[in-house]
Amino acid sequence: HISARELHLAAFIKAKGGRLINFDNHEFVFESELSETEWRITHSNSEALLVDRELLTLKQFIKKR
Repeated sequence: HISARELHLAAFIKAKGGRLINFDNHEFVFESELSETEWRITHSNSEALLVDRELLTLKQFIKKR
């Protein structure tokens, strides 16, 4: 179960083939051969997370102007 607050992780799982089977009580439920822990490790080591962090940094420059 992935909390709605972890939307980036949920989107990553879905983009990488996890099948969304339910959304209940502000949690996404996926069906996958990987465990939640394996998904979390893959996500934290992914380029997608790095790009997202850099995107947030760059957005700060835009907001300052």
